[in-house]
Amino acid sequence: MSSSDRRERAERPQRPQRPPRPDRPLDSSYPPYDPSSQPISLETYVPSPHNQHRYDYFDTPDGGIPGPQQYSPTTSEPGMGFVPAMASPGITNDPESASSVSRKRSLVRPERSRIDRNHPNYHYRKHAQNHNMEVIPSTTGAGPLAEEVIHPINSQAVGSTPTEADPLEAAALTSQTDLRTGGTIKRTGTQKRERKRLSRDEAARRKAIKDAERRHRESLEQASPPSFWRFYCAVVTFWAPDAVLKCFGMPAKAQRSAWREKMGLVSIILLIATFVGFLTFGFTAIVCRQPGVRLKINHVDNSYLIAHGKAYNMAASRHPAAYGIPAGSNVLYDLPHKYGGEDISFMFQNVNGACKGLIRAKPDSGIPTDDNGNLAWYFPCVSFKQDGSSKPNFTEPPYPGHSCHTSTRARDAFYHHLRVSGDVYFTWDDIKNSSRNLVVWSNNVLDLDLLSWLNTSALVYPKFFDDLRDDPKMKGIDVSRLFQAGTDKKMVRCLAEIIRVGSVDTESLGCIASKVVLYVSLVFILAVVLAKFILACTFQWFLARGYAAPKTKIDPESRDRQREIEDWSNDIYRPAAAAINPSISERTTRRTSNFLPTTSRFTNPYVSGRGDNDTTYAGARRTRPTTMAAQSHGQTNRYHSLYGAGATLNMSQGSLAQSGGMNSIGYPSNSDADPSGMAGFVHEGVIPQPPPEWQPFGYPLAHTILLVTCYSEGEEGLRTTLDSVATTDYPNSHKTIIVVCDGMIKGKGESMSTPEIVLGMMGDFVVPPEEVQPYSYVAVASGAKRHNMAKIYAGFYDYGANSVIPLDKQQRVPMMVVVKCGTPDEAETAKPGNRGKRDSQIILMSFLQKVMFDERMTELEYEMFNGLWRITGISPDFYEIMLMVDADTKVFPDCLTHMVSAMVQDPDIMGLCGETKIANKTASWVSMIQVFEYFVSHHLSKSFESVFGGVTCLPGCFCMYRIKAPKGGQNYWVPILANPDVVEYYSENVVDTLHKKNLLLLGEDRYLSTLMLKTFPKRKQVFVPQAVCKTIVPDEFKVLLSQRRRWINSTVHNLMELVLVRDLCGTFCFSMQFVVFMELVGTVVLPAAIAFTIYVVISSIVKRPVQVIPLVLLALILGLPGVLVIVTAKRAVYILWMLVYLCALPIWNFVLPTYAYWKFDDFSWGDTRKTAGETTKKAGIEYEGEFDSSKITMKRWADFEKERRAKLAAKQLSQQQIRQYPPNTYDPYPDYH
Repeated sequence: MSSSDRRERAERPQRPQRPPRPDRPLDSSYPPYDPSSQPISLETYVPSPHNQHRYDYFDTPDGGIPGPQQYSPTTSEPGMGFVPAMASPGITNDPESASSVSRKRSLVRPERSRIDRNHPNYHYRKHAQNHNMEVIPSTTGAGPLAEEVIHPINSQAVGSTPTEADPLEAAALTSQTDLRTGGTIKRTGTQKRERKRLSRDEAARRKAIKDAERRHRESLEQASPPSFWRFYCAVVTFWAPDAVLKCFGMPAKAQRSAWREKMGLVSIILLIATFVGFLTFGFTAIVCRQPGVRLKINHVDNSYLIAHGKAYNMAASRHPAAYGIPAGSNVLYDLPHKYGGEDISFMFQNVNGACKGLIRAKPDSGIPTDDNGNLAWYFPCVSFKQDGSSKPNFTEPPYPGHSCHTSTRARDAFYHHLRVSGDVYFTWDDIKNSSRNLVVWSNNVLDLDLLSWLNTSALVYPKFFDDLRDDPKMKGIDVSRLFQAGTDKKMVRCLAEIIRVGSVDTESLGCIASKVVLYVSLVFILAVVLAKFILACTFQWFLARGYAAPKTKIDPESRDRQREIEDWSNDIYRPAAAAINPSISERTTRRTSNFLPTTSRFTNPYVSGRGDNDTTYAGARRTRPTTMAAQSHGQTNRYHSLYGAGATLNMSQGSLAQSGGMNSIGYPSNSDADPSGMAGFVHEGVIPQPPPEWQPFGYPLAHTILLVTCYSEGEEGLRTTLDSVATTDYPNSHKTIIVVCDGMIKGKGESMSTPEIVLGMMGDFVVPPEEVQPYSYVAVASGAKRHNMAKIYAGFYDYGANSVIPLDKQQRVPMMVVVKCGTPDEAETAKPGNRGKRDSQIILMSFLQKVMFDERMTELEYEMFNGLWRITGISPDFYEIMLMVDADTKVFPDCLTHMVSAMVQDPDIMGLCGETKIANKTASWVSMIQVFEYFVSHHLSKSFESVFGGVTCLPGCFCMYRIKAPKGGQNYWVPILANPDVVEYYSENVVDTLHKKNLLLLGEDRYLSTLMLKTFPKRKQVFVPQAVCKTIVPDEFKVLLSQRRRWINSTVHNLMELVLVRDLCGTFCFSMQFVVFMELVGTVVLPAAIAFTIYVVISSIVKRPVQVIPLVLLALILGLPGVLVIVTAKRAVYILWMLVYLCALPIWNFVLPTYAYWKFDDFSWGDTRKTAGETTKKAGIEYEGEFDSSKITMKRWADFEKERRAKLAAKQLSQQQIRQYPPNTYDPYPDYH
């Protein structure tokens, strides 16, 4: 069926019933039929939470393979019926039809890969399969294919019941209402009996749900099979049984388990630190032991005698009486011939060993021999000089064997009682000395000239000796390989016994291994440090420029802007200069400097300078960016469709004016509009949507949510944050402020609660605040606290009567406030409604997911949808980007412009952050030591990671995420932040291990960044230096200690998650995974590293020789950030901040990490933020109570809207009947007139 035929069917008064879908494989089967998915009535239809854009639900981690199903979109044009939008023309299975989809590197086709609970897209595909879509899988990966829309009619999934599958599902199915009448579905029988039976059924149903939840909770609490990690922790803490821990303040099992896991982690950290210390110091000491005294040839002094290459200290020796030697005389000093420093090898000759049979005595030689052929000596028993200058001396001795020491007593005294003082060694320069005839064999230095001392008239020896001595090629070389086998080896071994004069100056294998390890480590660390530095500079100089907005009033790289930012960041309350933060009229009339005119008086101010037929953007360097508004041209709620053809857009105020005039605040009044229709539903002061062609900053605008989460902040801090967010120069038509108040909390020293303060900053409420009702939703908590309630306030931001913002800069910005007020049961508690920052983020993330997937939503989410629609005039589905800002942060006026620019120009970017500067730099020494640490973390660490698109930590105080991204063909989008896998894992409420608690209770902001990288490892998270904010940092050491405890512990556990992600860019040592591993090891060994550094510095001062290599390495590591300051920072004052930081290194690298590791089991926020009357306490005990899911009503948006319209119609009907009823026909109290 063609697309036109389907549109004709959709425009008919009634929608035909679809036949059942044939059976399909399990991996692509459709869900059971849901009563809430009935066809909508055309007469009462209003635009649904989705628009004409298609959603490809199978964006795999590599970011390219479309999945088998697609969202069924509808148009949102007023006055039109239900028009299902089919697949775009031209979307075929041709791989060339979607040029933006790249080829995949995996050898396994994604649709054939195994999908289990550990798969990064498990929940994604599960949600997609639970939705009726109009596409089938692509055969090439280029794009989805159109398919006939056929819905299943089976009522339940095989082998499951609503209660067994999901208690919330059961509660939703049993609480459905009649979509036609808005009332409860009636059964047969009388009304009274029906009510009784329904009451019994409801009680039984609630009991069944509670029993199922109790059994589920008990099953989770039961001891799971012991894992290796728990077994290891039990072994490490065997000395601390539970009874002892209870006595030390750990009564809860969760506390004891967390303590044991903490001790397990601390033991691993100690093992790693011990290994690093062993590698640094112990390895060399063990494998390369300090050798004995080694004496260089020709440098052996007169207190030594040399024999067979070894030196003997004879200074204190006494010689027994012998011929020519008095008893007790010293041979070095007392004899006529001074033997000091000479070689006496011939006086203690090695005979009858390896040379037996090779050297023989001639008959009548005069050399004593025995029957076995053993000789008494080979050489004349004389000494010779160590430099080899002595000539052979064959003079007759006083008697045969004089000075030969052939007696057993003399031999024992030399070999057994005389201690060797050291080895005599030769360098290779000594061996190659032309004045001597030396060779090396097996590390032994042989003096071939000594062979001339053999008496040829008395001895017979091999001719090999003379040939070797006389061969000039052998001089000064190593002959070990030449004579390593056979007869030659035996002869050389003989020579080593009789003419050895020393050894080669070599190192042992252990010493060589030690040096190899040292230099490899040095090269590796230097390579990492230098690469990090060079790539960070490359990013700052070249890559970062591409993220800035193409058209701004001031060049983002100009020095004037940088100086203004530095001045602006010195005070949290200081506003930006007028040149940076222009008035509204200046923003809309700005233009870039051009020599030749590019426009005329006839040029449409909203049309960009590029032609409509251009297919490229930014000079054909990349494809033209796309946004929801750009793809929805002609179908969004623009000013002409909302207010009629007579409406015009006021450029200077960004507001709409009727041709008949404009009121004081710049928006038209629609008093005659139908209250049930679109114009009556939308607030009269809604900001009109400009045409998509209007690109004031040189790129298509994207609708952005500005999420501000607050807890216990005061009025001054909240006003500062909201003023800065509202006055950003990004168009008001494309930004909406959403503030989530985490409970009815009153900050310490405040007179009003945080929600009261925030509501005082709103005006033009859609619903008066006193009429707003609380609505239920499923919170991120455990037990009874999983049920929470919140109120929705929709309106516009109010700058206040005494605002510091000039009137010409006050913009009209839509604003929604979500106040978590808690259930009635917790109204009297200290913090009603408080569920944490993660829950505040999940409220919006889950809402966006359900809007995008058209899933069942809670009453709170339905009110959020209506509130956003009424204050913006567009569906929440149009929002593509979310900026997250903490309530104590002030943003620079143009930060949002540059952040959205990066998102729009590079669709692969899924998250980014700007630079956070410190506003209270000089408040105390605690704040002063943080200035350079903030600078380095952004301009070195994040800049380096941005080169690979893998920034591991996007600070929750100032970051931006992509809600959904364009992909493949025209009008196809994939959820990113609204991805079910991201929402599912981020909303984890079963936090039962130390690892999960550190991830989800302390470092939820960083865990969200980790989760995005795990789910989409092929997409990018970058740092945009042009976007700047400022904040107040802790100025008390106890607050800094508490803050860094949370940050360090969450960093360790998030890096443990990221190091397991194999799909990050690069391979082996040249990959982000390896960088993450190095960062993890570097983090856990920080205390040991600073201790080793101090030891090296002290030892270099007090010991000699100085350890040069470690000092050079230390200087590079500490000095390169200083160089980075010079090449990137705009002020030299950062050099002074660097010196302050270096002085505080023991605090950063030892005190803070050590404290954090010992507090691994502390999950509280400590002294960071306190409420009125709150004291610091240790968290970790789970919530108590049971979660009653029957209190949560979940329906699709269309069903909520039908019910609302039915009630509205019934109310209008009753009012009409009351008007038509005759007055005073019955007076129950006639006597009171």
